[in-house]
Amino acid sequence: MMDNLPYTVTIDEMPEKSLVRFSGQLIINHIERITGVVKDGLNASKDLQIEIERPESVDVTFMQLVLAIKATLAANGKKVVVKSELNDELTKMIQNSGFQYVIN
Repeated sequence: MMDNLPYTVTIDEMPEKSLVRFSGQLIINHIERITGVVKDGLNASKDLQIEIERPESVDVTFMQLVLAIKATLAANGKKVVVKSELNDELTKMIQNSGFQYVIN
């Protein structure tokens, strides 16, 4: 595992669901690697809880990733809950880009 990455993605398997936590810089510069971690580690046969924990930055590419995860699990008949802790600036940015429904 590489340290000092500008973002963090952790995936925990619990008996009843999977838990994915994101933090750091959730932006286009890193989205390919973040997506790779999710694709390699996510169990799409369980319900999922996504936690977005006080990220430094978020952009539309990350919102699209969250949407894609939700769509994949919904197609498998699974529930996805998204919990986010965002500062006011990021909350506003997400609302202005029309993606607030993704994180609620």
